[in-house]
Amino acid sequence: MLLVARLLLRPAIAVLLITAFAGYLRFTHLGHPGELVFDEVYYPKAGCILIGGSDETCRIDSGDEKFWRNDKWDVGSWVHPPLGKWQIGLGIKAFGMDPFGWRAGTAVAGTLTVTAVAIIAQLLWRRVAWTYVAGGLMATEHLSVVMSRTAILDSHLALWVAVGFLCLVLDRRWIDGRTVAARAASAARSPAGDDAPGVVVASRAWRVPSPIWRPWRFAMGMAFGAAISVKWSGAMALFGAFVLTFAWETARRRSSSPTLARAFMRVFARESFPIVLALVVVPLVVYAAIALPWMHHFDWDLARWWDTQKGSFRYHFDGGLGWTGVDPDTGASTPTHPYYARWWEWIVPPGRPTSFHVQDLGPDTQQILALGAPAVFWANLFAMPLVVWSLVRRHDWRAGFIAVAFAAQLLPWIRVGRPTFFFYVTPLVPFMVLGVTYLLQVAADAKLVVRDRETGEVAINPETGAPAVSTAYVYRPFVVAYLIVAALLFLWFWPVMTAGQVSDVRWRLIVWFNRWI
Repeated sequence: MLLVARLLLRPAIAVLLITAFAGYLRFTHLGHPGELVFDEVYYPKAGCILIGGSDETCRIDSGDEKFWRNDKWDVGSWVHPPLGKWQIGLGIKAFGMDPFGWRAGTAVAGTLTVTAVAIIAQLLWRRVAWTYVAGGLMATEHLSVVMSRTAILDSHLALWVAVGFLCLVLDRRWIDGRTVAARAASAARSPAGDDAPGVVVASRAWRVPSPIWRPWRFAMGMAFGAAISVKWSGAMALFGAFVLTFAWETARRRSSSPTLARAFMRVFARESFPIVLALVVVPLVVYAAIALPWMHHFDWDLARWWDTQKGSFRYHFDGGLGWTGVDPDTGASTPTHPYYARWWEWIVPPGRPTSFHVQDLGPDTQQILALGAPAVFWANLFAMPLVVWSLVRRHDWRAGFIAVAFAAQLLPWIRVGRPTFFFYVTPLVPFMVLGVTYLLQVAADAKLVVRDRETGEVAINPETGAPAVSTAYVYRPFVVAYLIVAALLFLWFWPVMTAGQVSDVRWRLIVWFNRWI
């Protein structure tokens, strides 16, 4: 038993177990329901076309689909870049053009997203307990499960976004190690001791490492290039990585610069070129490389490829969706799709989830409901303010990482006027989970402290003369209770994640609000 306990406390074992658990949830009964659901009418067909399937194999039936196949080497999903469709196509290549085959690639992507979140948690907190917590919450998060079991693009986007931010954290660790070594080498060369008057001057003179070749930074650029090659909205995550990169580089130079402004200017002077190289040039190269099969298919007609890019832009930004009508009360053009959800409805309960599949079986019902886990989405209303507070007041880099990654992917949607849907929040879910884990970690490690009413200082226990700080972790029972409730809610909602057949009474007890129908 002791040996087993030691194995379970190893980070690598924790990550492997979480990955296996996430994979089990995503692959079990993956072929059910045995039909195309929701936007699966687009992406499996597109993936099948890319791997060379015939019209019959790829279920290309309508005149529109045949037109798009000839004109765009796709179906109606041509308005999105091809990487996610290639990943779906690989599953079809391996298992065939059937429900399991066209969902297998997405299930792999969803499973690996959980892996990335677990590794990020280990890097942030360096405690296996929080690796299990973050990985477990991500593995059982309802929207992530549904999206991982449905052959559409958003799980593929979430994977590359999570991998990109994982590489960002790994790059921070990589360069921090070299920065500490450079500082130590500079101190060793200084003739003065640490307590000598000239030590401040000496500390400002040490050279901060600024190598152009930072492997994890270039890997980050490749991952975000892949994200943009799934959906253009991956560029929002890339912008967040830009912000964090400049902020962390400025903080790294702060101790060797007289002012924060001087530190930033040094970053701008020394790091702009390598940052642009890794986070602009590399993503563009990845995007172009993924387009090479398309250009080869059309005999390297670059003008045709550029026209396709412009057509995609018009579709996304110039009202190409066209699902609008005139509001009789305001006269404004208003999206009319039944599952239209504004950006704030993604994060404020009860929200407006999307029904992917529903079948009335008389006294029973089958449904797939793309709904965020209440244990994560509702807790996020408390977690994200704490994360922002910790960034502002405590300058906690972990809080900054979570807050910027989340905000960079959410706030740009405020300016988007076309119809948006709840499942667009999928690439933000990893950072909701990390935010909730941050909240749980703070609560679990918190102790009661008695402070002087006048000074605010920690009071002294008159009996012991020691600071009046409790030795008990008083909030840990609440953390354990939260995790138990999260697990129970996952089991309760499982039928509407997987099109399980339940009685109408049970279904109504699961679908709590009319807006969820």
